[in-house]
Parts: sequence; structure tokens; C-alpha cells
Amino acid sequence: MKLVVFNSRDSKYKCPVGPVRRGTVVTYNLPISKEFEVISVALDVIRDRDDEKLSVPMRPVESANDVDPYTIWSCQMEMEEIGLYWYTFRIESADGWHFVNRGEDNRALLTDAEPSRWQQTVYERIYEVPSWIEGGVFYHIFVDRFAGSGERVELPGKVLRDDWGGQPRYLPDANGKVWNNDFFGGNLKGIIEKLDYLEGLGVTCLYLSPIFEAYSNHKYDIGDYLKIDPMFGTEDDFRELCDKARSRGMAVILDGVFAHTGSDSVYFNRDGNYDSYGAYGHPDSPYRDWYHFGPNESYDAWWGIETLPKVNKRNRDYQRFICGENGVARKWLREGASGWRFDVVDELPNEFVDLLCSAVKAEKSDAMLLGEVWEDASNKIAYDQRKNYFQGNRLDSVMNYPLKNAIIEYVRYGNASWLAETVERVMENYPPEVVNCLMNNLGTHDTPRILTALGGRYLGDHPNRE
Repeated sequence: MKLVVFNSRDSKYKCPVGPVRRGTVVTYNLPISKEFEVISVALDVIRDRDDEKLSVPMRPVESANDVDPYTIWSCQMEMEEIGLYWYTFRIESADGWHFVNRGEDNRALLTDAEPSRWQQTVYERIYEVPSWIEGGVFYHIFVDRFAGSGERVELPGKVLRDDWGGQPRYLPDANGKVWNNDFFGGNLKGIIEKLDYLEGLGVTCLYLSPIFEAYSNHKYDIGDYLKIDPMFGTEDDFRELCDKARSRGMAVILDGVFAHTGSDSVYFNRDGNYDSYGAYGHPDSPYRDWYHFGPNESYDAWWGIETLPKVNKRNRDYQRFICGENGVARKWLREGASGWRFDVVDELPNEFVDLLCSAVKAEKSDAMLLGEVWEDASNKIAYDQRKNYFQGNRLDSVMNYPLKNAIIEYVRYGNASWLAETVERVMENYPPEVVNCLMNNLGTHDTPRILTALGGRYLGDHPNRE
């Protein structure tokens, strides 16, 4: 017989189970064997926001069943502030103090070691949930490779390919440069012509890879946030796509790339292809403080990729440009988009995410705020910041990479316990509004395709992959 029993996912022990709204009173019940000479029991809590330690005394509950081998120790705690709480139990017995830790299977583990705590998520909904995606189907479109229509646009430095299913050049050239300048002809008009097909699949949300002017085929090296790339079409094409998609019950969300721009951009202009007074080589450029420069015009680049200069997200001018009343985030919602997927959102400071989300919801209250997070997004720490994405005024939801990994592990190796634990952990840590809007996927442009993964092949991460 176990000396202590507890399972945070069972309402007999913790009620309510899972995340709670601010102000909710949570009841904790800890059955302890009557063989254990207990003097006192306490619920020990650390409030993540400020590391304040709280201790709540627990009291034995009278039991009508004298043969019950356990005494239930109980307490209640009102969750007064949004954020995360980390909790464990502490037992004082005749032979000293003991901790009740969270074991690997989420059940109670009695030990004298330092606590391994359970997580309690506390939130308060500030923004409207995009209910239009609940129970829906996302369809991810990499624009250049999906479908093309009409006359192709020829631009200097771009290679137009006629072999639609061919493999693009991705290796460095003789000088070590990766070009990413092969184009196969996909565009917005091509997507419009495929809307009936997409509707027939049951799609309710089109997630487009970046569509703004940029040198590369992938468009993550943004050249101009305010223009549709001419190889993809025009603003009229985009508005038509959004209107016709909406008439079929489909929304369109865009890829928001705000951690970096392209080196070949109106803002940086390292290659001199724009008429702008770009930041590179011009200390008095209006965009200079958007970037981090060092000696001899060296600069911080995203993951060391020189074509992707990293942006200073704390720069007020950049913040206004992206999040202002007439900024990028709001402009494209006005043109018809129904939300944004934020690329590498964990690399954006909390204050920038707050401004970004506020701008989006101010423009369109039911717009989608979706973040690219690869781990458990409820407790994500990046760049020494707890992200607190789900406190109610930040992200609506995230890409569910943990589920993808667990499904592939189950299909390939039969690891049902990992799959079950992943699903239960998401349900325990993510508010239900977040769960209802998750982007569940089996592969994206950043991962091996599902057939590759299930076939047991690993192609590796190319060093210049965005």
C-alpha cells in the first residue's frame, strides 16, 4: 500500500482539474496512510511571477469509513493572480519532514529530496477567442509551390523553373552562398483557383507562408512588409483571395516574421537594390536603430544567417511600424486577413508580444493570434523571460509540436505511454480555449515531412534553412 496518494489529473485529489480562471478556489485532497505518524501537512506553493513562497495548512477530513486505510488531508486556495503556480506537499512526521513530489507518471512520490512540483495555470480571458477555428481544419500553403495561374513575373536574380515537382537548389554555390532563388510559379491567383478543392477537403483556415516582398522563394527574408511580393501577385489578388475564401467559410491567416528582416530590404538595403536610405552603411539612416551593429558594419544576424539581420524589437520606432494604428499588423487585417501566425514568437520580448497582440485584437477582435512554439508553451522560458502566453492577453493558441512528436513516436515504436502523457499534459497545462484553437500538425516546413518521418529517414537540418 502506498503511504501517500495524489494525482493532479483526478478531481478526487484536485478540483477543478487543469487550468483555472483567476479567482477560482481550488481544493486539494491528499490521502495519507494511517500507518504514517503525521504531525502536520501543508500545501507549499511558489508563485512564479515573483517567486513568493506560500504555505497553506491542510486539515484531516473526518471519514465515515473506519476501515479506510487513509486519512484525507485537505485545504483550499484561491488563485488570485494570473500566471503559473508551482506546488507540492510537505508532511511533518515523527521522523522528520518529507516532501510529496510530482513523479514521472504525474503521481505522488514521497521523498526527502527537494520538491519536483506540479504546475497550476491561472488565466483570465481578456481577448475574444477566435471561435471560428474551433473544430476546424488548417491548411498550410507554401505559396510558390502550391498552385500557379496567369502569366509569370520575371525579376532580376530570380530563376524561373518549369519542372513543377522538381527539387530546388539548396546547397551553397562555389563561393559558399545559398541563393534560395528558384521559383516554380505558385501565386495568389493559383490559390484562388483551388478554393473549391480546399473547401471540398473541409478546410476552414488557410495559413500562408510569408507573402510579402522578399528576395528568396521562402520569403522569410522580408524586403518590404507593406507590399505583396510581385511574383505572388497584388494587393487586389490578396483581397480577392480573402473575400472568396470567406464566402466559402474559410479564413486566411498570415505568417508574421518580426524577429528579423532581409538584408536585401528597404530597411537594411545591404545590396543597394532599393532606393531607400537603408541601415547598412548609413549610421544616420532612419532604420539604423532597428538593428544591432558592431565594428566595421558587422551586425547581429538571426542564428548567424547573414541574409537575416536581427531586429531590435525594443526599438520604439520599429514597434510603432509593426504595431501602430496604421502598422503592419493592422494593415493586412484591414485588407482581409483573419489573423497572424507569429514566427519564432519565443524570440520576441514580452513587451513586443503584448503590443502586437493588442494591435491585432484592437483591429479585429476575433482575429487569430497563433504562435510558433515547439515545446510546452504554457511554461516556456526564452531569453530569461517566462512567456506566459496563455494568461489571457497574449496568444490565442500555438502550433502543437509536442503532439506531432508523440504521434510519430507512437506510430513508429508503439510508445503509447508518451502519447498519453503528452495529451494529458497539454490538457492539464493549457486553458480549454487554447486547446480548442491548437494547430495540430504532423509536419511543417520546418520538420521532416510525415512520410519521411514514418519511413525512418532523417535528412537533417540544413544550416541555411529558415
